[in-house]
Amino acid sequence: MANEKSHTDKFEELCAGYVLHSLNEDERNEFEQMLEEATDEERQLYESLASAANQLAFTVEKAEPSDEIKKRLMAEIKSHDDDQENEISGSIHKDQTSPEDKNKGEDSFNWQAFAIAASFALLIVSLSLVFYSFNLRSQVSHQKTQIVRLKNELQQKRQMLSILGSRDVDMVIMAGMEVNPNGYGKVIWDPKKQQALLQVSNLPPVPKGKDYQLWLIKNNKPVSAGVFATDNEGDNFFKIEKMAQASKKTANAFAVTLEPKGGVPQPTGDMYLMGSMKNNSSE
Repeated sequence: MANEKSHTDKFEELCAGYVLHSLNEDERNEFEQMLEEATDEERQLYESLASAANQLAFTVEKAEPSDEIKKRLMAEIKSHDDDQENEISGSIHKDQTSPEDKNKGEDSFNWQAFAIAASFALLIVSLSLVFYSFNLRSQVSHQKTQIVRLKNELQQKRQMLSILGSRDVDMVIMAGMEVNPNGYGKVIWDPKKQQALLQVSNLPPVPKGKDYQLWLIKNNKPVSAGVFATDNEGDNFFKIEKMAQASKKTANAFAVTLEPKGGVPQPTGDMYLMGSMKNNSSE
């Protein structure tokens, strides 16, 4: 559903929490299960995040008092030993540090907290960059797929134009049969080159282990003209490279049946489309 997170989004979200040790037990078990079944890209993302988290864990150094603070503390201790009877020294004895030293100690603690916060911010920025890089690679991969698809479509259209540009072509319209009455088909056939362009529409997607098979009815006998498959019920185009040797005189009709994958010598399955030649005049 549209509101549900994709598998990749879920993996990314749990991955960030996993390397930061912020998941509860159920989420941690869920991510470890996803990691076992992760793709190469997802596993690469996990390794990148884990590496970034491990490196940043060592960037926060333990805060040490400065030499100046150490000197002041030693001076106050020495003053306490020399003036134990002194009221001010007694006060120093209770506090062990002067107000100025307290402020410097607080400054040291605040600096350590700031360093931790800065490191955490740097980790978040690093994780964001890793996510951006991962998403960018996914987008580039998708764009490459789109380019390949467009190239294939362009090549297909060029093949169609080469057949349509022939001076001697026949067009046969195929109607849907009882098993699929809404089906539609068209064969543009070049008898001289023995090539054809097949267009089909409203054919159900091919079941597993099956293929559609185109038949040329020649002298009232079916001859295979090739197999094809559809993955949607929209318009699908196929180029038939080699038709059975037939002329307008010997060709009677075209038909499409559903057969075992790879095709069969003679039709055995349900007929989905069929169309007769309107004119069988001799050449």
